[in-house]
Amino acid sequence: MAQHDDRIETGEHRGIISRMVSALRRRDPEAGREAGPSAEAAPVPASAAPSAEHPGASAAADAPFVPVEQVLMGVELADRDEALAFISARAVGLGLADDAAELDAAFHRREAEGTTGMMDGFAIPHAKSRAIRRASVLVVRADAGIAGWDTMDELPVTVAIALLIPDSEDGAAHLRLLSRVAESLMDDSFRAAVTSAASPEDIARILNDRLR
Repeated sequence: MAQHDDRIETGEHRGIISRMVSALRRRDPEAGREAGPSAEAAPVPASAAPSAEHPGASAAADAPFVPVEQVLMGVELADRDEALAFISARAVGLGLADDAAELDAAFHRREAEGTTGMMDGFAIPHAKSRAIRRASVLVVRADAGIAGWDTMDELPVTVAIALLIPDSEDGAAHLRLLSRVAESLMDDSFRAAVTSAASPEDIARILNDRLR
């Protein structure tokens, strides 16, 4: 049964990413707008929005889901593997996880599924693992670009929004958070705000406005 559930969750991952990439590709390149609606580019269901079941909802109402220390700017990373190792080590350093090697392996399992690479310079690496202590988001912005990510437009990634989900969370919690981030990345103004933000504080504020 566990294997069956894993296949379902992987299929849901691919569906979320497929809808997002379809919406991004359908933008009018001159007007900077999305084309008319279609089934593939349908909005993420309301059930994906933050709720009492959202992984971050158990935190105090005034506590940001993405604290400023979980936003890293000015980072230089040679490639995707170095980026994932960096994110894993930083997660342990911040107390979000307790085993960098296990977390790195969990990220790579998702990479093998092809459910993380985006386009327009964004990627959503995500991991579900017993090494993760609490549901978290960790953001890395590397303006020089990170090579080696299997993105839809084959361009380097400049922003990685990493999702960390404890193994104890059900699959729906993982998919809700992935859906919420994917929905945000369909928004031209959101992507532009993240890539042009002047400080970690600004990026944290932008993400918290969307995820809480």
